[in-house]
Amino acid sequence: MIALVAFSAATTGTGRAQTIREQQWHLDALGVPAAHAITRGEGVVVAVVDSGVDATRPDLAGALLPGAGFGSASGGDGTRDNDGHGTAMAALIGGRGVGGGALGVAPAARVLPVSVGADGERFTTTSVADGVTWAVDQGADVVNLSLTSVATLTPDLLRAVNHALDHDVVVVAGTGNDGVEHVGAPANIKGVIAVSGTVRGNAPWPHSNTGPETVLAAPAEDIVTAIPLSASASGYAEVDGTSAATALVSGAAALVRARYPDLDAGNVVNRLIATATDLEAPGRDGATGYGLVDPVAALTADVPRVDRNPLLPPPPPPTSPAAPVPAAQEPPAVSEPPDRLPLVAIAGGLGAVVLLVAATAFARARRNGIRRSPVPVVTEIPPPDDDFWHVDRR
Repeated sequence: MIALVAFSAATTGTGRAQTIREQQWHLDALGVPAAHAITRGEGVVVAVVDSGVDATRPDLAGALLPGAGFGSASGGDGTRDNDGHGTAMAALIGGRGVGGGALGVAPAARVLPVSVGADGERFTTTSVADGVTWAVDQGADVVNLSLTSVATLTPDLLRAVNHALDHDVVVVAGTGNDGVEHVGAPANIKGVIAVSGTVRGNAPWPHSNTGPETVLAAPAEDIVTAIPLSASASGYAEVDGTSAATALVSGAAALVRARYPDLDAGNVVNRLIATATDLEAPGRDGATGYGLVDPVAALTADVPRVDRNPLLPPPPPPTSPAAPVPAAQEPPAVSEPPDRLPLVAIAGGLGAVVLLVAATAFARARRNGIRRSPVPVVTEIPPPDDDFWHVDRR
């Protein structure tokens, strides 16, 4: 299903072919080499909830923990990836850069592979939610969700994300790649770092979905990463999309968690937000959120601690208990009208239908392909189209 265009390796001024690492422009644009002088993500576990992660890639040698599979996943340990999307994201997060290969933002972090779909199959909200919950229970510090849907009502995924937030986990998800003003689930869930894309020069990537839920931005165009040999004869490809941007922000979150192991997830999120480079209108905007993630600033700036995740609403003010009603003033009991029970049953049935429709399928991020109007819920979303993989790095 992946169409790769033949590519002749770029050469330097001396005629030497560039290494894969030298073609990863996004690392230098984000100042990652300087960040690695401070930390490389030691001791942090990043769960990649995706199509699985190919355990045979040398770029990820020593990076993978025993994983799991859910839904239509191939294999039970998360280390089979016929599609290649999950491997590409894992390499952007924790690639070891072996022999000039793909280097991740947090190359000393451990990757927990969680497969939620097989080659050509859909991601369902149920499998994604199960994968997130399992990853949290296995001790993940960061959960990367390089996937999105146009759905706005996803009870199962909401429960899974809240489970992660309740267990001190940073959750990162992409805004989507349809170029519309709509951020779908799971990025639209409060507390999640919703990531849009940028291009060289830090302009917004025009295919990013936008909206007030956007939190941060990261490079999303011409991103070089590792993929399975089953998807590319070279084992490398250049990709576009908020999927890649999401993985880069997850890597930055892993660096912060390694540098400040005593910080809770809310303060990790706050540090990433407070140190981002503002790109558009001052403050938060729908295109790039608080701005471009800045790993070095997030690791070095003096950022006061906060008492909660800034992406979550403040807790409601305490209320005083209601005064008891005097017995003489208690209203008499009123029997239900005869049509009350059928109305309640119909409302409950509608609620069940809404919940059923809300269990929508997920697609890993795409660049172009079929354009969809921003409807709130859908029943199915196809797998990523071929435009996600647009160059074979040979």
